[in-house]
Amino acid sequence: MTALPKSARAEGACNMPQAGFTLIEVMIVVVIVGILSMLAYPSYVEYVARGHRTQVKAQLQAAQQWMERRYSERYFYGETSGADTAPTAFANQSFATSPPPGEGGVRYSLSVAINGDGQGYVITAAREGTMSTDACGDPMVNNLGVKEVDVDSLSGGKYEGKAAEAVAQCWR
Repeated sequence: MTALPKSARAEGACNMPQAGFTLIEVMIVVVIVGILSMLAYPSYVEYVARGHRTQVKAQLQAAQQWMERRYSERYFYGETSGADTAPTAFANQSFATSPPPGEGGVRYSLSVAINGDGQGYVITAAREGTMSTDACGDPMVNNLGVKEVDVDSLSGGKYEGKAAEAVAQCWR
């Protein structure tokens, strides 16, 4: 092999195309991605929260149906003697948490409160875990199918003192 003269090597190196990005180009891309993610992330978080709220609404409906079946067997929602009280039996059902056991971390825990005469109830879904800071509060439904929000759970959020608006926007 013969070595190329020094002048030939220098000329050939100049004719090779350059590849890659400049630092300025990379920084512009980083800034654009940062701006897009800053705009998209809150929408994504709200989208995920809406999905979790939809799931707990289905759990609330399952709980209502269970309570109505219980009523059709006993002709009241209230307590019975022994360990088969409505709140105890309710807590042992698969719909008592959202999502159901084995499907991920608990985001809502459902509980039931029976009226004193045993002819009515209120089911409340208390927020937990990733949904604990959700501005929509803790949804509630009663034996008449009326949807409400626990007013105390709205403190500090965008619906503070606006339970009707929270129901209309989050729990329709």
